[in-house]
Amino acid sequence: MSNKQTLIYWVDLTGPAVLDEIVRLTIMDTNDNVLFNHMFNTKLVDWWYSDLNGIKPEETFNQQQFENYKNKIQTIFNHASKLITFNSSTFFLDKQGIKLSNNRIDDLANPFRVTGDENDTIDNLCAYYGYNLPTNIYERSGIDYAKAVNYCYHEMENYRQAQENK
Repeated sequence: MSNKQTLIYWVDLTGPAVLDEIVRLTIMDTNDNVLFNHMFNTKLVDWWYSDLNGIKPEETFNQQQFENYKNKIQTIFNHASKLITFNSSTFFLDKQGIKLSNNRIDDLANPFRVTGDENDTIDNLCAYYGYNLPTNIYERSGIDYAKAVNYCYHEMENYRQAQENK
């Protein structure tokens, strides 16, 4: 991994919001090279509505907890000059001890907000930019999501540049 590069990340949480825990984290560079991709066992939450993230609780029972990967994750994020994601707060990473304060975070959900409601989803972002994200949420991996964010980021950048060069 080269130093100070743009990285894409995807985080899946358990819910409910008060007890949310990270159950999957994927980090890749803008060339779709996977730097980190793991599911995690949880400490507090033992059940969640799987239709939200496609991860069944029983898939995480034999996984290690997030804290076991904390140093590796922090090291990867330390090499980022910019972080790209979709609709993700840094609160849950911070809660796990991951510090992102020195990184510039670009949340694609912010410029994509159209209706400001549940329709502003990664699925609709992918449909808008023509990315083929698997329709069955249970068939999606963190890599699928991170690649989708990366693709849409590049498309959004192309549109931004085209608008600036008018």
